[in-house]
Amino acid sequence: MSPKPVASLVTGLPTQDGNRVPLVRLVPGRGQHGTEAFRAMDPFLLMDHFGPMVLPPGTDAGFPPHPHRGFQTLTYLIQGAFKHRDSTGGSGLLRPGGAQLMNAGAGIVHEEMPVPEHLETGGPIEGVQLWINLPKADKWSQPGYTDLQPESMPWTVLPGGRIRVLAGSWAGVTGPARTPARIAYAHLELAAGGRFQQTIPEGWTAAVVPLHGSVRLEGTEVPADTVALLGNGESLALEALTPVSLMLLAGEPLREPIAHYGPFVMNTREELEQAVLDYQQGRMGHLD
Repeated sequence: MSPKPVASLVTGLPTQDGNRVPLVRLVPGRGQHGTEAFRAMDPFLLMDHFGPMVLPPGTDAGFPPHPHRGFQTLTYLIQGAFKHRDSTGGSGLLRPGGAQLMNAGAGIVHEEMPVPEHLETGGPIEGVQLWINLPKADKWSQPGYTDLQPESMPWTVLPGGRIRVLAGSWAGVTGPARTPARIAYAHLELAAGGRFQQTIPEGWTAAVVPLHGSVRLEGTEVPADTVALLGNGESLALEALTPVSLMLLAGEPLREPIAHYGPFVMNTREELEQAVLDYQQGRMGHLD
């Protein structure tokens, strides 16, 4: 199998979101515009690495109520604990190694906040949020929430490391997240010198994103908080240069028109205008 070379390296952009939550915006990354990243990373729209940070006692850091329409969010927690609730009545607790898959579909309002003990006493928080585009046929689907507890996606031991599969299949393991867009998504940890190889379907977008440490792909070093978008080839092949924690991404491109405005991602400008109006008039629901 011919390994995929690195087609481009995009450095993440340090920023804040929600209530002063520090994060690195990996997609779109530094110097990219949204439409540029959407085309390159199709079907993925956004990827944030939030934390690692230690919340000070009494903080209100988190992501208070906000709307979405037209895509799905997959939030994976590495450290800490978060509560989710939304305007459909969905709610859940994210624990380390757990995730939540939220289908914004036709429209939803949700919030993600640290659990009360974190708000009162402080504590470490780290995770990754991925936005996955919905095909045109599914953008008006029923919104909803799926709780993915750590027990549903345990670590699998590999030579020189371990892998947790959230969606699709990696290393012979299939993850629990189900999305209309065909994707594969996993958290991989390797010791220095560890190697990993995986066949990628022809024509799929593929990327490697180290969160901590660095890897080498076909002679190219990829440091932490950098997106390595892969080029043509049959497989992903990497070597850990240091102890490394990274996300593996692959997906079949939708190749559909994209119109986006903040938390809304649709196919036309008219649909965006309708999304803003629907939210303003309360048709996406409310959180009390």
